[in-house]
Amino acid sequence: MKKAIIYLFLFTLSLSASSKTLDDIFSEFSKAPHAENINLRKFLFSALQIANWDGKNFNKKVSSMSVLDLESCSPDIKLQFVEQIENLEMDGYEVLMKVKDDDDNVLIMSKSKKDKIKELVIITVNDTAIIRLKGDFTPNDLSDITQQYGEKKKD
Repeated sequence: MKKAIIYLFLFTLSLSASSKTLDDIFSEFSKAPHAENINLRKFLFSALQIANWDGKNFNKKVSSMSVLDLESCSPDIKLQFVEQIENLEMDGYEVLMKVKDDDDNVLIMSKSKKDKIKELVIITVNDTAIIRLKGDFTPNDLSDITQQYGEKKKD
């Protein structure tokens, strides 16, 4: 009986060790050769007005944006990225949309507090990239993003 409990514990430990958080993935892959990691803070959004979608003043609601792009990385790194995304620990995140078809493999998820979306994450597996927006959003603010993928086949 003791051995069974130890094996079960080790099995559970190995499963939890294989899954990583979004922060872990950003940290690990931003150091990869040829990876592009960009972090923009609120000041930049207010100064440049770069995220104004359909006049909704989206940029005023963004407090930070992080982009991790692995397009220029080796196929091995891209494969590791895909494997880590498949085993992503999603505690606290809600999947808003998952799109899989011939051209796209996109995961859109959010982290909410009360009626506000505090974090929006868009992961494109085919393009090996992650976009993370932090701020105070409402579901209406995000309608443009979901409409872009809404016509495609959902998984």
